[in-house]
Amino acid sequence: MKKAAVAAALVVLVGGAYLGATAYTGHRIAAAYDARVAKLEQQLPFLRVVDRQTDKGLFSSTYSGNVRIGCVPDAAGGKAGKPLLIGFRDQVRHGPLPGFAGFGAAVIESQIVLPDEAPEPLRKYLAGVKPQDIRTAVGYGGDYKTALRLPAGDYALPAGQLSWPEVHATGSGRLDASASAFEGHLPEIAFRGTDNADAKGFNFKLVNLRWQGANKGEGSFWLRPGTSSMEIERLELLGDSGGKAISAQVGKIKYLTELGADKDLLNAKATITADATLQIGADAKPIQLDNIEFQESIKRLHGPTLQKVLDASMAELSTCGAGGEPAVDPAARGQEMLRMLAQLLPYAPEISVDKLALSYEGQRGELSYAVSAPGLTAKDIEAPGALQGKLQQNLVLRADAKLPVAWVEQLGTRGGDAAGAAQRVAQANTMLDLAIGKGFVVRDGDHVTSKVLVERGAILINDKPFGGR
Repeated sequence: MKKAAVAAALVVLVGGAYLGATAYTGHRIAAAYDARVAKLEQQLPFLRVVDRQTDKGLFSSTYSGNVRIGCVPDAAGGKAGKPLLIGFRDQVRHGPLPGFAGFGAAVIESQIVLPDEAPEPLRKYLAGVKPQDIRTAVGYGGDYKTALRLPAGDYALPAGQLSWPEVHATGSGRLDASASAFEGHLPEIAFRGTDNADAKGFNFKLVNLRWQGANKGEGSFWLRPGTSSMEIERLELLGDSGGKAISAQVGKIKYLTELGADKDLLNAKATITADATLQIGADAKPIQLDNIEFQESIKRLHGPTLQKVLDASMAELSTCGAGGEPAVDPAARGQEMLRMLAQLLPYAPEISVDKLALSYEGQRGELSYAVSAPGLTAKDIEAPGALQGKLQQNLVLRADAKLPVAWVEQLGTRGGDAAGAAQRVAQANTMLDLAIGKGFVVRDGDHVTSKVLVERGAILINDKPFGGR
């Protein structure tokens, strides 16, 4: 009897501890849920969670409501109408053994419901997304991981048919939004146009799209340091323009973005690489472009100032005009935004294309440029009328180009009918010789180069004052 009593006591103790832990985690998840909604609304003022309902239980809770997104124009005349509402329903199973499927603070299964006015095929598609297809596991340390599965789709549009296979994606991070990461894979998406006067049989296919990214830090998720990347195996286009068949294929596409921070200053960089083939006309020779590289940078953006600009821009999206009239005069709003952007200038931001390069017919060309206006002070931007003159005075522009001479003949040959090719090539060579004679370009073996520097009102072309020859 004593053993039975002890066993019963242990069962009660363990059961009580489990129930207590379940109630505790339910309370923690509810608090974290409310905090995330509040932070989301703070950073995206055009978005609000409305019509919220909560059904709390010991082992599980249900949260539902609508996400209200700004104002949308009505169909009659572009006047402000009612906001777009997207419904959601989150079923939360509390830990420490949520749903007895593992250990953790909670498991959340989500559903999305579109409004009745949404297109019926889209509503039917999302209705096919089951709760377990959007599943989030939450750990006791405040970490989470979401797994997303979207079913295959076949969507009819007026101009054609859009189709795709099953899509998978994951996301992870911290509930306090201090870190996040994501990745996903879309095997293919294809559009097949109807063969009519408008669509002209336009076809499109994207093969093997993969994406991933990660960021961390406090503040707006728009401006947090991090990286994101995207790869596409192949992009195909086929259509008709002016009676000519047009086909294009872009492959080995890689896209990378990086955002770094040095105290309050942000530095962003975007890089794209790819190969491409273009053919205009069924009998035309394809144009092959290899090893395409594009890299763009923005340096020394003042984060707090940029955040103010973003906040003002997003707040405008959530404003509905009364009686169909805009809430703020567009001209006045535009001037206000320009004044806010001018606050970035004392930090000497620089915009540059660090590289734009490609290979054509075995020859490679490259160009780059950078624009900045260093030396401006907070006092300089106080007088908007004089700011333009100050910008011109402090403007620094650097541009470099190196292009193959062979491109002159190759592009001249392609530039029109075959009978006039020789004349076009001769004219192009004459223009090139004239540019060399004027000092605008310099012959360097099989290439021509040009270098331009604009600095504080002075212009140098190939290290010589413009007009000084």
